Amino acid sequence: MNRVAEIPLVTTIKERCRVCYTCVRECPAKAIRISDGQAEVLSGRCVGCGNCVRVCSQHAKQVLSSIERVQALLAGPDRVAACLAPSFPAEFDDVEYHRLVGMIRALGFRLVTEVAFGADLVAERYRELLAETNGHRYIETCCPAIVSFVERYHPNLVGALAPIVSPMVAQARALRELYGGDLKVVFIGPCIAKKGEADSVVFRSDVDAVLTFVELRQMFVAAGITPISVQGCDLDPPHGAAGALFPISRGMLQAAAIAEDLATGDVVSASGRSSFVEAIKEFEAGDLDAKLLEVLCCDGCIMGAGMRSQAPLFNRRSCVSHFVRRRLAGLDVDRFRRDVERFSKLDLSRSFASNDQRVAAPSEEELLQILSRLGKLEPEDELNCGACGYETCREHAVAIYKGLAEQEMCLPHTIDRLRRTVDQLARSHADLAST
Repeated sequence: MNRVAEIPLVTTIKERCRVCYTCVRECPAKAIRISDGQAEVLSGRCVGCGNCVRVCSQHAKQVLSSIERVQALLAGPDRVAACLAPSFPAEFDDVEYHRLVGMIRALGFRLVTEVAFGADLVAERYRELLAETNGHRYIETCCPAIVSFVERYHPNLVGALAPIVSPMVAQARALRELYGGDLKVVFIGPCIAKKGEADSVVFRSDVDAVLTFVELRQMFVAAGITPISVQGCDLDPPHGAAGALFPISRGMLQAAAIAEDLATGDVVSASGRSSFVEAIKEFEAGDLDAKLLEVLCCDGCIMGAGMRSQAPLFNRRSCVSHFVRRRLAGLDVDRFRRDVERFSKLDLSRSFASNDQRVAAPSEEELLQILSRLGKLEPEDELNCGACGYETCREHAVAIYKGLAEQEMCLPHTIDRLRRTVDQLARSHADLAST
């Protein structure tokens, strides 16, 4: 998913960084390099998952802002549509949803629509895809961070990526067909990786800008917009149905009426930093004999790094589930089916391109040389304490070989060197005193 310009989605505010290696530990792509005692996000390797943003206690990670771009669109002559991600009930649990729609309109958006409808269109395409797999295996492509991860670190699996756009892009294409090609589209949601998706060569004509929920709240504050300062109103059509479940892990499967049958194993679902990495590895190795691998980089989009909510996972799930129940209870089913049928021929296909960021691993001899410099002369010296941000001493040594890490990151080694230095100074001081 090559971006038009390689603009970093996440950068480090060096004045705040305490070099605790938490971001290194939490980055599934190992896209953070420690150089001269500073953490640096490598944009070419970054997949935009936002884990580093979420875990940094010093708030030293800065997300690329789209506020100025959106303000320019709103000040322009064209109509601008807001596409609200279905995870919004988990973020704005303190605002009644009609009021939230009114607040977004007050910013200058002519239309406020729900991406849940785009998700319903995508769910329909996945049903069709699985009905005609002919033995082909697929990886779901609704999560842009997953797509970037596969393109960069598992390029051999690019052919397995399902050739279907994300709900964001599906919604944008549906809106332009419905309201005209001159419509400007702004996605509002919980995901940092969406910024990279919208700026990619593939989708630069579909989505004009992406705001995170954090940025949306900042725009509300700057404009002095509050829930009591606006008139509540409903979302503009087309309205979604079960697609509103997409931000919850396995929500796409339910929306598409695809069963995750544990007996057949045709569909496997995984989410979260560690689980998705392991699932993709096993899928590539052939250990997962599944027709569809549904993977999300976060524990569902409701845990995206572009959210301000501090609520725990299951509280957020409850907020979304409650909203979906209310929406489905009042859904005009006949109109929904007509809307889905209207866009049944809409082009929701997409392509992928390998962007191999893998670096060859060192030979065993080179690895042992690096380990010896770290004081790991014997297997029992490899403590695998994880203080450096890598799970094992060998992973740390490989990162040093690749230029992503420094020797000083090994805490036991650094403490041992410090202790030896202190002992030498003590002996030197004793010699001087004796003299």
